[in-house]
Amino acid sequence: PFKIPDTWPRWPAVDYGYSTPYGCLWFTRSPEGRIIVYRERYGTRLTAREQAYACHLASAGEQHRFRVGDPSMWATQREGEKFQSVADQYGEMGFKLTPASNDRLAGKSRVHDVLSHGAGAPPLLQIFSSCHNLIRTLPMLPVDPHKPEDVDTLAEDHLYDCLRYGLAALHWLNATRRREPRGYTMGGLG
Repeated sequence: PFKIPDTWPRWPAVDYGYSTPYGCLWFTRSPEGRIIVYRERYGTRLTAREQAYACHLASAGEQHRFRVGDPSMWATQREGEKFQSVADQYGEMGFKLTPASNDRLAGKSRVHDVLSHGAGAPPLLQIFSSCHNLIRTLPMLPVDPHKPEDVDTLAEDHLYDCLRYGLAALHWLNATRRREPRGYTMGGLG
């Protein structure tokens, strides 16, 4: 880990869970285009409000360009019963989210892109050593035996999903940054 300059854009990504783990990863991008995962939260048996509060506290003093969450967090009905969405509960605790892209195949492709950036070049993705659970679960994530272009969603894929959501949201950074010349995106991940 190193001190991240305040000028670097930051954004978190959340995957909700209660019995299965919830996860939150915090991202930043260096001026050279390197994507850095600098913090994680991971756990079970916390309500949506407790998760949101933990994420809010961990983000104290930070400016986020946006925050993304699993699109299922906006559900308001299950088995015919209405309820308050998980996303609304997060918002009430000061951690307002925007739905992330849930295109699993494009997300997996984006993860592969940042891990295998250029022959001989370092990967575009750097993960702080303090992100123990992401480091533990990412390498052991199996491929879905029925859909080889996806990961096995029955495995411990929660922080992988956060990674996927956070990387898929990179286009929002480009939309809020000064306009680049046609065909050029900083870091090649527009």
